[in-house]
Amino acid sequence: MKSALELAMERSGNVAKLTPEQKKKIEDIRAVAKSKIAEEEIMTAKKIGGMDDPAAIAQLKEQSAALIRKIEADTEAKVEKVRGGK
Repeated sequence: MKSALELAMERSGNVAKLTPEQKKKIEDIRAVAKSKIAEEEIMTAKKIGGMDDPAAIAQLKEQSAALIRKIEADTEAKVEKVRGGK
């Protein structure tokens, strides 16, 4: 799955050609991130299942969303590094 940045770059023609090794590394990075996000979502759902306090549920969801955003940002930084970016 390509990021919005990758799609935009393809449309504009500013895409650097990646080697097969780079493509594999990017694929692996994204697969790990996808599994971490899925794990976080499952764990959060389990925790919420045993909670009755709406405020605590909202706080837990907020914390989970923040962690998922961090995973996504870290993933994009790693992908950019593989591509040879800054």
